[in-house]
Amino acid sequence: MNRKLLITIALVGMLALAGCASSGSAGEEAEELSNSTNVETNADGIGESYWYEIGVTEANQQKLIQARPPFQMDDSLERQNLIQRYQYLNDANNVHHVYMLSHDGKVINYEVAQGKVSSVNSKLTNDRQIVEIPDARWDGHSGAGGEGVNYKVVESPQMDGSYGSNGDAIFFFNTQGHYIEWNGLYAVSEESKGITTEVTLTEDVNGDVVEEDPESNPDNVGEE
Repeated sequence: MNRKLLITIALVGMLALAGCASSGSAGEEAEELSNSTNVETNADGIGESYWYEIGVTEANQQKLIQARPPFQMDDSLERQNLIQRYQYLNDANNVHHVYMLSHDGKVINYEVAQGKVSSVNSKLTNDRQIVEIPDARWDGHSGAGGEGVNYKVVESPQMDGSYGSNGDAIFFFNTQGHYIEWNGLYAVSEESKGITTEVTLTEDVNGDVVEEDPESNPDNVGEE
């Protein structure tokens, strides 16, 4: 047995003894805290009040679980809603009323979308890929290099060959087939909500303030 191995064994033994001593001392302190507060815990731990409080939390939770155990659900309305939502949104025949809003709640624009309203950040393919790091190897914690190839995760190009995000916006095609994109607040409804907004758009022409005539837009939709 060489000297290096003997030193290693000695260090391991010292650490084990130190751990036992520390655990015993902390265990006694935790027991004293239990006795002084009349709260029983199962903490063996190291760390005085920290471990004691963990024990109190665990003991309390065990009692609550026994008093009010979890139940098994026969069905899930959450899953039902998700299934119904996906089935509905995936129907190209559905139309949606899209109200594009200002931050104070006024309707800036109104469109009728054909099919689904989508996110500009939706992807057709995975946006990450795993690639090999050239000439990099890992040793498997064995101390000997060259046992395996090293990899990393990188960004994948989008379908148009570019990289990066597309911002924070929605897009859809209206009933005329025109493309619409919006990066503000919005509300989407299967049924028309009849949302109206008072005309507040003004224009300063040669020092005279001219307000748009509300009669020219009786529903006041799409104006600010």
